[in-house]
Amino acid sequence: AIEAKALNKEALQAEAGLPVDRKIPLIAFIGRLEEQKGPDVMAAAIPELMQEDVQIVLLGTGKKNFEKLLKSMEEKYPGKVRAVVKFNAPLAHLIMAGADVLAVPSRFEPCGLIQLQGMRYGT
Repeated sequence: AIEAKALNKEALQAEAGLPVDRKIPLIAFIGRLEEQKGPDVMAAAIPELMQEDVQIVLLGTGKKNFEKLLKSMEEKYPGKVRAVVKFNAPLAHLIMAGADVLAVPSRFEPCGLIQLQGMRYGT
């Protein structure tokens, strides 16, 4: 299972256009881009995270201001941050399978499924 995780990570890095390197921690955010899910919280954390050798993949659609915010993170940190602001179920599965850390910056979750899905994928 650990070897499969590493292979999925390499596939995700390649798909996202990031440098392929198993040693670089990869952080993921998947969610609707609205206040409840905290995409702005995630974006606010990225500058500090970029002080470390990490990669970040962001996936979601929703409010245009949040879509622009996430894309601006990709533009500011090329080769380290990838933002996909369209619905892409196969990519969501690859992100879950390949990421090392799943960020869930939600302000509240009545019963969020994303963390349960992450646990199922070993993320």
